[in-house]
Amino acid sequence: MRHLRTGIWAVAIIGGIAYGELVYDWRIWRSNQRISHAVAVTHSLSVASYTKHGAEMVQKYGERAKASLALDTGITEVRLDGKVVETYQEKRTLEGVYGMLVIWSRNGVTSTRFPFSLAANQDLAALNLTVADWFKNRLKNLPKAWLEFSDKDWTIDRCETLPAGLGLGAVGDMLRLREGTSCVVTWKGPQPGSMLISVNRADGDPWMRPFTRRLCRAITEAALNRFVPAAPDSPKYAACIVADRPDYASAQKSLALNVYSVGPSNALARMEEMPP
Repeated sequence: MRHLRTGIWAVAIIGGIAYGELVYDWRIWRSNQRISHAVAVTHSLSVASYTKHGAEMVQKYGERAKASLALDTGITEVRLDGKVVETYQEKRTLEGVYGMLVIWSRNGVTSTRFPFSLAANQDLAALNLTVADWFKNRLKNLPKAWLEFSDKDWTIDRCETLPAGLGLGAVGDMLRLREGTSCVVTWKGPQPGSMLISVNRADGDPWMRPFTRRLCRAITEAALNRFVPAAPDSPKYAACIVADRPDYASAQKSLALNVYSVGPSNALARMEEMPP
């Protein structure tokens, strides 16, 4: 019995260490700054899937069957003589991410904002540099102060397509880390600053979500290697977005976000969330 209790305690200790290391990521510093964010996604629909379903509906209901696809919801309605006889959800895949990351100082004052639009498979020759109106028209429930900016107040550049495994080599390949892009977003308004933002895709549903804290730190550390820490234009903040469930095609279900301040030697300190 004594040996059994010892074994149980040993398993519990090992499990606690593994949880702290791989899930909670307890070895990272904690920043004294806070982050708020608003994130939305764009998605693509499978034309092949829609065409296939349309052919099946004609075969099932005859030539009078008409299918119509709502692009905003991805739901197809099949009508027969004007009456809806069937509906189904087309397959959607996450395409890109719009975001606003807001850094707060220790006294609770908004200091720096980082708006962006970026995709994991970003075409670097076609970066979206006009997001101000998109936020104002689509995210009207955000605090008014967040939306008081123009596209002259920010830039996005110094982009890089992340290597296979998102910089983690064979380990990243084994973990099914597929593709990613990192860019530096620079805020030129009050309290200027720069942030390295990476948007990444992984085929990790359903197991990956608990480990995204630790994975994001490793991905971000690898992405920061191309910057000289002491250089004046080296980013002082970093954000990692992982779409570990891209087929859900919604920000809440598809994405995991971690944000850091970047210190000497590119050391990371995690920022905790402050509600908007």
